[in-house]
Amino acid sequence: MAVLGLIAVLMFVALASMRVPVWIALLVPAALYSFVSGQPLLFPAVNMVRELDSFTLLAIPLFIYVGSLMNHGEITEKIFDFADDVVGHYDGGLAQVNILTSLIFSGISGSALADIGGVGRVLIDSMKDAGYEGDFSAAVTSASATAGPIFPPSIPLILYGIIAEVSVVSLLLAGALPALLTVAFLMLGTAVIAKTRGLPSNSHRASLSKIASSFAKAFPALLTPVILIAGMLGGLFSPTEAAAVTVFYILLINTVVYRFLNLRYIWNAATETVETTGTIVIILGAASVFSYVLSVEGVDRLFETTVLSVSTNPIVVLILVNLVLLFIGLFLDPIAALVMMTPIVVPTLTEVGVDPVHAGVIMVFNLMLGLLTPPLGLSVYLSADIADEPVWDVFRETRDYYVILAIALLVITYYPPLSLSILEYL
Repeated sequence: MAVLGLIAVLMFVALASMRVPVWIALLVPAALYSFVSGQPLLFPAVNMVRELDSFTLLAIPLFIYVGSLMNHGEITEKIFDFADDVVGHYDGGLAQVNILTSLIFSGISGSALADIGGVGRVLIDSMKDAGYEGDFSAAVTSASATAGPIFPPSIPLILYGIIAEVSVVSLLLAGALPALLTVAFLMLGTAVIAKTRGLPSNSHRASLSKIASSFAKAFPALLTPVILIAGMLGGLFSPTEAAAVTVFYILLINTVVYRFLNLRYIWNAATETVETTGTIVIILGAASVFSYVLSVEGVDRLFETTVLSVSTNPIVVLILVNLVLLFIGLFLDPIAALVMMTPIVVPTLTEVGVDPVHAGVIMVFNLMLGLLTPPLGLSVYLSADIADEPVWDVFRETRDYYVILAIALLVITYYPPLSLSILEYL
């Protein structure tokens, strides 16, 4: 039953290994399947349009727009200054500032790559100026951006909710505590690395008055994730409405609070958003067609049967699923992997009693780790480009952080209350 589906998978792997664009590598096997199986030739296009016809999906370009607006405005500097005053004196200094800044920024933009693109240059240049090696600065920037995509608002969790038909609000809230735990692990790990390597830190702890001053300047930006979480907890708006509110709020504080009146940045941010959204949408549409082929051919059932034949113990099943997702993340863009693997993996996890909301946090975090590993490693490539460092040097420096993040993944996987306890307040 799954023969054609497995052939489609092998064809995709072959095309992807030849560096064919991901959306083409996904769409070509699906189109050939339509031809071989006698499906109407318009089937791929119709399926793509149906998948993309979603009100909730509008949240994605809106949150991307938020990240672009922040990048072109003056919010980034305010966030950086506040983080520097709060944690800059700890072991690792600006590396710690990097991690905290990334969490705050991604708590507004919802994307790892938007995080690096938005604040990466400020963080990396500041670290290099302070005496940090460029490859280490890029590695910290890549690793710190990993926690962001599970902290609300999270573009990958929104996608997962649409595909798995799970409450997006529940997913966004479920990611908050795991993201904070991950940041804590990263900061503790950085402190150990700093002690071992003798990395610099701020020579003086910022005074309370200075912290209060930088907090007051950054407060409007820091308030953004609070507004989002409170609004969704209180049922005031849906994720899409939350994204629209965030766009309006960022424009408001840029113009009224920070007096950034060069309105051309609005157009520049919109242009960047269209380019980024176009890439995500075409991958999402192609992956949805490919995922349909796998579902029709029973690849999801084959996966479930294979995994459950090894063990029906949730602990073992979660280990196997994590290994599969980590392997997929080595080669596949997280968005494409999420669309393709969600219909395959989630039924297996729910069969052994894993909550689908918890499963979503596990899946997204797994696939974000793929942004740090070769040969794909998009976060590392982007950070290396910003730092003007050889990419393989940055990959080497990322090894310690991959271990730290793998430990965080284990805790998130095997302690469901971390994800689910906040949902009790819904």
